[in-house]
Amino acid sequence: MITLQNICKIYGRNQIEALRSVSLHVANGDYLSITGASGSGKTTLMHILGLLDAPSSGRYLLDGRDVSALRPDARARLRGEAIGFVFQSFRLLQDLSALENAALPLAFQGVPERVRLAKARELLARVGLAERAPHRPRELSGGQQQRVAIARALAANPRVLLADEPTAGLDPAATQDILTLFDQLHADGHTIILITHDPAVAARATRRAAIQTGQLKEAPS
Repeated sequence: MITLQNICKIYGRNQIEALRSVSLHVANGDYLSITGASGSGKTTLMHILGLLDAPSSGRYLLDGRDVSALRPDARARLRGEAIGFVFQSFRLLQDLSALENAALPLAFQGVPERVRLAKARELLARVGLAERAPHRPRELSGGQQQRVAIARALAANPRVLLADEPTAGLDPAATQDILTLFDQLHADGHTIILITHDPAVAARATRRAAIQTGQLKEAPS
């Protein structure tokens, strides 16, 4: 599904090399974790994988299509179709209910309200929050908010679920709940790329890689 070939990313006049010749293959149904310290390049790699940024050189193939040099508008359209994001900070809209937040990607796609809300209800039930559908984010715990964010990420049936530090800031019980949910999603056939600084979280994935000073190395299976 995803192939990176010698991806490099260079920033600024000082030619700071954030990624150096990164190559990676992610197949349909993979569950891959990527660890790295602050400044290692993992955020830059996440931005490129998530089509939030473009590489300076190298090729990024998504379903066999080279998306390395797409214009920003084309990249944004493809991002909305192909990538489901789960962020550390949840990024829920505070004035919307859990149901409305989960339905938001479908609203952007012009899906009729009745259809998108029905889909959102199904997804909230899938993440164990059916009874919390009318509640706003401030009425939910951190773990519950992250479950809403996961439901939202799944709304548009993305090709890959990209999770950036999804358990950071959660208590141990909520962390285990979220990781169990990812295990279930993987068992159901979803492709997951998990970015984390926590080795214990990374260990839940079936494939593990680490990035250091812009270079990616996969752990032996």
